[in-house]
Amino acid sequence: MSDVADPVIEPAWSGVRVLAHLDAAASRAVILDEDGEDLAPDHAPVAQALLAALAAETAVIDGYLTDQATRSSVGRPIVDTEVPSFGQQASQMFLGSQGRDLIGGRLMAEDLGRLRTLEDVGGKPEESPIAFVAVDLLALDGEPLVRIPLLERKRLMESVLGEGDLVRRTPYVRPPASPFILTWRSLGFGGLAYKAANSRYLPGARNDEWCLARMPRR
Repeated sequence: MSDVADPVIEPAWSGVRVLAHLDAAASRAVILDEDGEDLAPDHAPVAQALLAALAAETAVIDGYLTDQATRSSVGRPIVDTEVPSFGQQASQMFLGSQGRDLIGGRLMAEDLGRLRTLEDVGGKPEESPIAFVAVDLLALDGEPLVRIPLLERKRLMESVLGEGDLVRRTPYVRPPASPFILTWRSLGFGGLAYKAANSRYLPGARNDEWCLARMPRR
């Protein structure tokens, strides 16, 4: 259990952490990984789906490129997917942190794993296409949102980003979350992200109001 005050609870996604820079007017999508490489050319269907899903002129969205979203649905376990270790998920908690993440308020070096690559998560494209799972909205129509509360950013993201086969928004709940956690566990998620509802986004920096916890066993 996390000691984050007034948390928003999300499943901890497996995949490659990215920032999507979208410009609908210019029909341009840039999807940057933590090394600054643009992955959009290699994932044109995802880039096009993001632009089509955006009900705004421009946006910067934090998320994951992952096949986990397309390998499962509510009520059906993930099939033929290697579920990442808790340490591997912890290494993805903050974009640009190079794996130096806080787990429950302490640095746990023995738990840290490497960031998964697209080769790791790719699977067979015809069976499990890679999708973009949005977890946070950082800018909208040229206005930065990093200083407004997380819950407000989530609500704005829901209003401007639609969903489809290749674009999803991460689910999130407020406590009590037991029924949702049971569902996420049945789908193969190995951890939970706890983020304070009023927390701000701190790019590339430690955020003491965010942490990961292992998925409860019951």
